[in-house]
Amino acid sequence: MIVGKLSDLYRYKGISKNIDTAIDFILNNDLMALPKGKTVVDGDNVYINRDTYVARPLEECFFENHENYIDIQIVLKGHEIIGYTHITNPDLHVTTPYNPDKDVTKYNYNPKGALMMDVSEGFVLVYTEDAHLAKCKANDEIVEKAVVKVKIEK
Repeated sequence: MIVGKLSDLYRYKGISKNIDTAIDFILNNDLMALPKGKTVVDGDNVYINRDTYVARPLEECFFENHENYIDIQIVLKGHEIIGYTHITNPDLHVTTPYNPDKDVTKYNYNPKGALMMDVSEGFVLVYTEDAHLAKCKANDEIVEKAVVKVKIEK
């Protein structure tokens, strides 16, 4: 998992063609102006899910990971708690098995040793081995967010 400010995202170019495509789009477009829902950047290789919400209490959240996509989760406005633990954490337990249609496995919300971060107007780049928890309440403000889905090149 990589956490930072959008102004530093350029540093992660060169990892893969699809990540480069995502970073170029992020840095050269106004993500706040994107319509809510899905915006296709490069077919199923790179797309963005844009959302506005009030984050949920921790006990309503869950950890998840993906097998075919990397997430670049971008908090555009507001604050939200994002959690991280490696998928090998022995206290992480599957609550919903892998769903290939949604590319997600869900886990319990409270594994021991998980790192919790208050993310404000920044990004979190999440790899497949990173179990991550998102949309958790830091306060009662509205969160503006874009989740960039980047297909793993095999």
